[in-house]
Amino acid sequence: KCGMVLFCVIVSFFLHAVTHLDPAWIAIMGAVWLLIAFDMHHCHEALMAVEWDTLLFFAALFVVVEGVGELGLLRAIADILSDIVRSVPEDTRQVVAIIIIVWASAIFSAFVDNIPFTATMVPVLQQLVRDVDGVSLRPLAWALAFGACFGGNGTLIGASANIVMASKAEVEGSHISFVDFFKVGFPVMLITVFLAMLYLILLNTLFWQATAGM
Repeated sequence: KCGMVLFCVIVSFFLHAVTHLDPAWIAIMGAVWLLIAFDMHHCHEALMAVEWDTLLFFAALFVVVEGVGELGLLRAIADILSDIVRSVPEDTRQVVAIIIIVWASAIFSAFVDNIPFTATMVPVLQQLVRDVDGVSLRPLAWALAFGACFGGNGTLIGASANIVMASKAEVEGSHISFVDFFKVGFPVMLITVFLAMLYLILLNTLFWQATAGM
C-alpha cells in the first residue's frame, strides 16, 4: 500500500504541468490516502510519530526565505552578480559566472535550507542571463544545482535531510550539535564544491562553448 501511494504521488509530481495541482496538495492527498488505507484506529499513533517540530522548523524557514524575496534582497543579489560578471571581458564571463554561482549558492545553502534557496535563485539566474551578454542559462543552472546540493552538507540546517537525521538521532539518544556537524560537514562541502567547479569549467570549455558557437 505504501509503495502504491508513493508511486502515485511521484507520478503526480511529474504530471504537475498537466494537472496544475500544487505539489503540497499532492503530498497531503498522499498522506490522507495512506491514513484511509490503513486501520483508522491507529491514526492517532501515526500522527504522534510525525516529526512536528521538524515540520514547523521548515515552515518557518520557508516563510523567512519568502520574506527575504519580498523585501527585494534577491533583486539586490542579482544586481550585484550582474555587475561583477559584466565587469570582466565578455569571453570570460561564462566561466566567471559559473564560479560565482557555484560558490555563492554553496555558501548560502549552507546556512539557508537549499530547497527554498534554489527555488528563489531561479529568477535571479534568469535575470542575470537577460541583463548580461555572453552568459547562457544552462551552465548557470548546473552551477546552482551543484552548489546548492553540496552546500547543504556544510551545516546542520543546510539541508532537509540533515535536520531529519539530527532529529532521529536525538530520539535515539545521540545529540548532534550545530558545531559538531559544522566541523565535519563544512570541510567536506569545500572539497566537493571545488571539484564541482572544476568539472563545470571543464564541461563549459569542451562542450557548452562549442555548442554555443555552432
